Amino acid sequence: MEKDWKLDIVFSDSVAIFRGHVGPNNPHSHWASQLTIALEGELEFEAGNSGRRHARAVFLSSKVKHRLFSGYVCSIYFDPLTVSPLKALGQARGKDWRVLTEGELPAPLRELSASSDLHALLASDLLLGAESDAALDPRFRDIVDAITTQLRAGEDPDRDALAKKANLSPSRFSHWFVEQAGIPLRSYKKWLKLRMAMDALLDGINPMDAAMQAGFSDLPHMSRAFAESFGLTYMDALHAWQQAHQS
Repeated sequence: MEKDWKLDIVFSDSVAIFRGHVGPNNPHSHWASQLTIALEGELEFEAGNSGRRHARAVFLSSKVKHRLFSGYVCSIYFDPLTVSPLKALGQARGKDWRVLTEGELPAPLRELSASSDLHALLASDLLLGAESDAALDPRFRDIVDAITTQLRAGEDPDRDALAKKANLSPSRFSHWFVEQAGIPLRSYKKWLKLRMAMDALLDGINPMDAAMQAGFSDLPHMSRAFAESFGLTYMDALHAWQQAHQS
């Protein structure tokens, strides 16, 4: 019988950490890169066309379709615009995904357990991210700030207005944004909305209001977007989080 997800969740502006037993999930991909570490024995997963594999840890690059089958794990998600030593570790061989052995994991990650302080991990040098060096154009930081500010104000950032702010035509702006961020504007906005929705969840806001505050048209729209990115629905995550904090 499949277990329900039971999760501990912590977030910063650039990193999210999920810890718990793997529950039902579907093959999915997301713009965040992901490092998943088994806290007990090994995890079972598939990535791309790998078939089922077992590993102590696996690094999954952005947009790699994958699925977790079993394990008690800690998954670390990195914002698309953030670099960290752990992302460099996973991408060292230039592959879309990479199995990591016990010896390749930094000591703080080898020692992770059910009792580890995830807030301390989130604030550690391993996870303190910096803005990607790919964003060389000085206009880009202003554009990202504008997108974030507008979304938090309940507005949908308009491409044409953002293009005007960057002194580019709308079509050129779309290409420019991908060159700077590595992902399309629409996808980055969706990622920010999901992050805002999870922030609202952890603040105790009810799911419907969280969906609206994050800029989704309704709760089913947000839940579909969440499932496409994380393999489980927003309500699954809410239920799992509530279970974990009632036990």
